[in-house]
Amino acid sequence: MEDKKLDDTGWSQVSQWFNELIEQARTNAKRWFIAFVITLITLILTNAYWIYTLNSYEYVYQDGSGQNNYNNNVDGDINNVTTGEEEKER
Repeated sequence: MEDKKLDDTGWSQVSQWFNELIEQARTNAKRWFIAFVITLITLILTNAYWIYTLNSYEYVYQDGSGQNNYNNNVDGDINNVTTGEEEKER
């Protein structure tokens, strides 16, 4: 008779508690997955923005001989130094 009482009241409460626990775990997993996706998309978009921004600048650099070179939207190497002149002593 005690087994029947335990089945009627005790086990139904335990199974209900397990069901609630599983549902709560599913809800938490969905929330973490959504947060992960939003963070990943934000990271990709900010990186794309910085790549676009940094590629839009015009770069002027100085080579080892002290000559300034300008490079903007040029395919290949560019050297703006004349071939017949040597660097003047300072």
